[in-house]
Amino acid sequence: MKLRDFANFTFPKKLPAAYGGGWMLVTPRADMRVLKRGWGPSAKDLMLVTDGVVRPGMVVWDIGANQGILSALAASKVGPEGAVYALEADPFYANLVFRSSMRLSGGYQPINVLCAAISETSGVLDFGSSNKGHARNQIASFGEADAFEAVKFVPALSGDDLLATWRAPDFIKMDVEGAELSALAGCDKILSEVRPVFYIEVADRNSAAATDLFHRYDYEIFQLTGDGGEKRTE
Repeated sequence: MKLRDFANFTFPKKLPAAYGGGWMLVTPRADMRVLKRGWGPSAKDLMLVTDGVVRPGMVVWDIGANQGILSALAASKVGPEGAVYALEADPFYANLVFRSSMRLSGGYQPINVLCAAISETSGVLDFGSSNKGHARNQIASFGEADAFEAVKFVPALSGDDLLATWRAPDFIKMDVEGAELSALAGCDKILSEVRPVFYIEVADRNSAAATDLFHRYDYEIFQLTGDGGEKRTE
């Protein structure tokens, strides 16, 4: 039996005081680092991005929310005029984010959770649960068949389709484990008209194409540095 087989549990973890001090639910099955003290090991970059970008009144989209750490951080910052939306394809993690939102109160905005994947077009996709930890869950066609412990059908929407029901975003965090080119291909209106700030993880194999895509929409591209600064990339 693998170590991760013993990690299929959830527990409440207290957010830092700078992010409201509320309790959200996490699981080591998604990221073993949540077992460590504090949030630095599992969420340093997300805290840096939240501090640098998220302001009162903003609308934040968390695409590929997983256990919803970015959603919870943003919910502490956007205030009553802002909004937070989380898109997560795995029903277990979508429910985990919803349950965290129900636990958070006071200064937190509700997290609006939708259980679906993002893609170039709307439809139904195969979604794989990674056998290397659920932070690596992904659309099955973008991974290797032997990398999944289970594959399930999930609904998929394009980013532009989401504009029909979600408020237009000021900031999008996107972490879709290799499916970012497909996701971005369905975001033409978002990229050309809404023009939010993106914080996006890009697989090495997609780096050049993603860079070209953002340049076509006249975006400037920066890399987050360890102190929360930005380093411009070409």
